[in-house]
Amino acid sequence: MYNSSRLTADERRNVIVAAATKVFAENGFHGTTTRELAKAAGVSEALLYKHFPSKESLFSAMLAAGANGALSTEFKRIIALEPSTSTLVTMVHFMIAYYVRADAGDPSTSAMNILQVRSLLADGEFVRIRHKRFAPTWIAKFDECLRHAAKAGDLREVPMRPDLRVWFVQHIAFSLMLNLHPKVPAIDYDADRETLIEQATWFALLGVGLEEKAIRRYFVPRALAPLTG
Repeated sequence: MYNSSRLTADERRNVIVAAATKVFAENGFHGTTTRELAKAAGVSEALLYKHFPSKESLFSAMLAAGANGALSTEFKRIIALEPSTSTLVTMVHFMIAYYVRADAGDPSTSAMNILQVRSLLADGEFVRIRHKRFAPTWIAKFDECLRHAAKAGDLREVPMRPDLRVWFVQHIAFSLMLNLHPKVPAIDYDADRETLIEQATWFALLGVGLEEKAIRRYFVPRALAPLTG
């Protein structure tokens, strides 16, 4: 339990959001009571309601908190890059590295991903809300990069809709996160996480249609690692 007696209003809100993320991840949205949320944050239910009148408002605050952290900074940096084959490679690597490193990094990131899993097993609303916040901008940039890669001769023709490629990359990354999440991973890949990131990035880049020579030219794992570490 947090000692929040000397916190400012903003600090207390941040503590409540952090605590709520972990509790929601453990119990799910519908399985979490306001009493449990208040206890985890070290506040009364009345104070919890003062800051967040509903569990839905807490969800929105959790998403907003995620939009202001290190992940958001890197997201915005990538979006600001010129569309190119190099940027496409960076985007694919970023998606995969984020999910593969999730449980080995920030506990709040791990909790957020667990919450996504719980959402998908229920009504999916949290995931839909999260996608609405980030996906349109990311998809637009991904599509721009595909077009530039094609013009540069770096993209071969594949029988796959361009608008689905970005989602398939995300699905590969998310699936890896799921299998790596248990204390004993569900699948023994016989590889450390950095190797998995490199191998999965190659797989995804080939899948979206990049020529092997283009991947070798632009995919330099050691150069990209600090961007997502």
